[in-house]
Amino acid sequence: MEAFYDKRIQRSKTALKQTFLTLLSQKSFDQITISEIAEQANYNRGTFYANFETKENLLNEVIQDVLDDMIIQIRNPYRAMKRVNIKDLQTEDITLFTYFIENEALFKLLLSDHIRVDFRYKMAKAIEELFITEYEYELEEGSTVDPKWLYIYRSHGIAGLIIRWIEEGFSASPEYMAKQIVELMTISTKVFTVRGELGLQYK
Repeated sequence: MEAFYDKRIQRSKTALKQTFLTLLSQKSFDQITISEIAEQANYNRGTFYANFETKENLLNEVIQDVLDDMIIQIRNPYRAMKRVNIKDLQTEDITLFTYFIENEALFKLLLSDHIRVDFRYKMAKAIEELFITEYEYELEEGSTVDPKWLYIYRSHGIAGLIIRWIEEGFSASPEYMAKQIVELMTISTKVFTVRGELGLQYK
């Protein structure tokens, strides 16, 4: 009986989330009501409150579901490894970018102005937390870099790359982006040239 009840709760929760996302694609978060979500999902307000305390709680759960799925995709290429050489990662095992394309409408919605939550920041923080809690970079001997800042630098950079790629309408293939992410995670640039007239001022 308890298993049946749990399945029923999960079924109603899933239906409410899907209905909420459908409504969110049509109007802003502030314009959506709890009654509207429940009615269009074929439930009553009591069922809604049995699953979520507030509309904000529903949105937060939807976002957390998405971020959890994203982290699974990030882990995929090295899930069976203990020590990872980034350059040895097989790009065909990097499923992250395919995942974003398969859920294009969802991510464009979460990055739109229809919600009040800064999804860009939440994505970066989720990747940052993964790096800090699960990774231990092997730095060059004598390096004075604080690993904390390295994790933050890389995680927010990766999030920015993903977001720009989505905003540009997935302008490059998942395979190309997978190769780029491997290169970006290993590249080291110690010198740069100042372009144009600004650079000439200092010659």
